[in-house]
Amino acid sequence: MNKFITLMQREWLQHRMGWLVLTALPLALMLGLSLFDGKGLHIQVDGDGQSLPPMSQLPVLLQTLGWTFGTAAITFVLACLSVLAQLPGLARRDMQDRSIEFWRSLPTSDVESVGATVLTHLLVLPCLAVGAALLGAQVVALVAVATTQGPLAWLQQPWWLVLPVIAAVFARLVLGFTLAVLWLSPMLLLTMAASAWLKRWAVPVVVAASIAGVQLVDRYLPVPMVKPALARMGNEALNALLSPRALEGLHFEGPARLAQALPGLPGWLLADAGRVLGHVVSPAFVLALAGGALGFALMVWRRRRSD
Repeated sequence: MNKFITLMQREWLQHRMGWLVLTALPLALMLGLSLFDGKGLHIQVDGDGQSLPPMSQLPVLLQTLGWTFGTAAITFVLACLSVLAQLPGLARRDMQDRSIEFWRSLPTSDVESVGATVLTHLLVLPCLAVGAALLGAQVVALVAVATTQGPLAWLQQPWWLVLPVIAAVFARLVLGFTLAVLWLSPMLLLTMAASAWLKRWAVPVVVAASIAGVQLVDRYLPVPMVKPALARMGNEALNALLSPRALEGLHFEGPARLAQALPGLPGWLLADAGRVLGHVVSPAFVLALAGGALGFALMVWRRRRSD
């Protein structure tokens, strides 16, 4: 375990500058917006297009949560895009820069090296970035509130309510993101494996194979399999992140009603987490894990065969 943690620390040391910049950019953006005290910022609260008043006119509690979750959402999207952009290069990094000879001289296995890379970049660093954004967003909220109501208004808000809501949302996001990565592991890890074997041709080959499977293979099968499988993985990943039933039963007509409903938010999120976890008890999830395991095994095999 100590060796594995050391390998994960290596990933952080090698990529920390990029992740620090990625985390700082949304904070800087939202901090700039907060200086305008949110006069032009509105939050939509339901599917009918209704919106709350401008941010600066909301209760301090809602302003804090609005700035917090807005910053975290931007950071999360950027983190996901960063992960997708880095995956092909990570699969062949050590072989490309010849550092694999050094890492092989250490008492670590290829399974540990590949596992640390996959776990750190697919799960740990994105979750840490969002966690840092949630903390840093409190500075954004402080600035936004202080410009209109003074810093004491931010300090005197009901933190006994704010902190559990933020913690519950973060926990639900970590769970949903983990499940989404597991559902998508066949596409993610097989793409990394293809990159390890085919180098720059990996992404075009994966895209071409997916298109061929949908347009050609499904035509000759008694029952289409490729397109439904891709659609199932995508839908389950989205549901794990943004379950449409997450806030089922939460109704409000204005800021006051919304603030009154916040104490029940952790309970709703907990119930939604149970529903999402129920989806993993299925043969489809087992097949998704098997596809991810195949991609992982191919990456380990390629690493062992590298000269």
